[in-house]
Amino acid sequence: MIAEQFLFRAEGEFIRLPVWGHIPLSNPMKHILANPSFLRLKGIRQLSFSQQVYPGATHTRFEHSIGVYHLMKLILQRMVSNPLAENLQNDSFRFDEQNCRLLLATCLLHDIGHYPHAHVIEEQIPSGSSGPVFDHHENLAARFLHQKHPGFPTIAEILQNEWLVDPDDVCALISGTSKSGFGKLISGTLDPDKMDYLMRDAHHCNIPYGSIDIERLIESFVPDPERKRFAITEKGIAPLESLLFAKYMMMRNVYWHHTGRALSVMLRRLLQAVADLDLLDGQQLRNLFYDNADDRILFELKAMLSGRSTEIHRLLDDILQRRVYKRAVTIQPYTDGRPEKRWFAFASNNLLCRKKELEICRFLEKRCNSNLSGLEVLIDSPSSKDIFDYNDLRELRIYPTRSEHLHYSLQLASEYCRFDDFGESVFRSDFILSFERYTKKFRLLCREDLAITVAEQMPAIMDILNS
Repeated sequence: MIAEQFLFRAEGEFIRLPVWGHIPLSNPMKHILANPSFLRLKGIRQLSFSQQVYPGATHTRFEHSIGVYHLMKLILQRMVSNPLAENLQNDSFRFDEQNCRLLLATCLLHDIGHYPHAHVIEEQIPSGSSGPVFDHHENLAARFLHQKHPGFPTIAEILQNEWLVDPDDVCALISGTSKSGFGKLISGTLDPDKMDYLMRDAHHCNIPYGSIDIERLIESFVPDPERKRFAITEKGIAPLESLLFAKYMMMRNVYWHHTGRALSVMLRRLLQAVADLDLLDGQQLRNLFYDNADDRILFELKAMLSGRSTEIHRLLDDILQRRVYKRAVTIQPYTDGRPEKRWFAFASNNLLCRKKELEICRFLEKRCNSNLSGLEVLIDSPSSKDIFDYNDLRELRIYPTRSEHLHYSLQLASEYCRFDDFGESVFRSDFILSFERYTKKFRLLCREDLAITVAEQMPAIMDILNS
């Protein structure tokens, strides 16, 4: 028996959310939304520096989290009310009351560990003498679930007492360490997180690339117990294609926009320089970021660094005053469709990155007869991490329901057919690899006054990068 208050019953109150409209609120949900640890998400922008390019992109992790909760609720309603979806469940993959509670709580809290510019920092976490300065936001969920505030129960207590959910199970699902078998429902090709942020980001950036028929996509969802994930029926193919293409267009035009990327690289290099020079220790930086808001973080950092390194102050002022470093070099980091490791190596090696940046600055010093600190030329290297869910898409399956497609189930050992083998879409997993290749770039950035000199010395600079 499914808990009605979580899936179908409204308790008289709603929250109006851009994109999805009125969302009914249950009392257990309201108590989490009112908790200071969750309210802090109102101060953390979804798209970090993208608002420097798209002024409307000031939406926050708070509304996104509610949107993901809402979409998971629609998906679970489909799982418990559609006869086909009900019949395909088994004892190892069943959407009973407890599992529905756990999935809804996890979706609402999946970003609870976020801090200002977390995605920016996580691409290349600054390291100090004692190791990485910051943790990944997924691993910080427990910190905020158990965080105490006077006059409020912790979120962990609300989960235990009102949601009847173990907060450790929520943290395990968020961090990807859960043994529940529901991990791919939280992070994968068809997760509600992706569905919400693509639609929401496109809406707030006011660009037409994020339009997805989410309702029809969810209507096509069926369980795939063997793979421990969702499959889709044929009617979900077209909206799935729009989701995949929307991600490509958003990556190309928003998430990898050169201005946002440049500001991100500048911030990471700034924090690395602070760690290198021991201007602030790791704990000071963690306290500053973990319990702060986007709009305050850089100003408070400037106050904490007052009277310290002039070069670091200049880089911080460049970020605050939007003096964005310019693209000096842009390289496609693939040859014949295969990644060239040299261009990806910088993303996982802070020491190598700083070494090459310093070498280039020393070389430019001799050419322009001026002193450079080593912060004037920066490397923006793409991560080798898959951004288009290639491996997950390879495992996606179709459950044929139409008469013209039922022959698939007669020819296969399973009633399901791999999406790649179904033959009804050009968006096969191997095609998605081309999205990866055309999205990722290796860039060398420099201060604007050095742009002409860098262009003139390009062959020698390329030799430094390749040496």
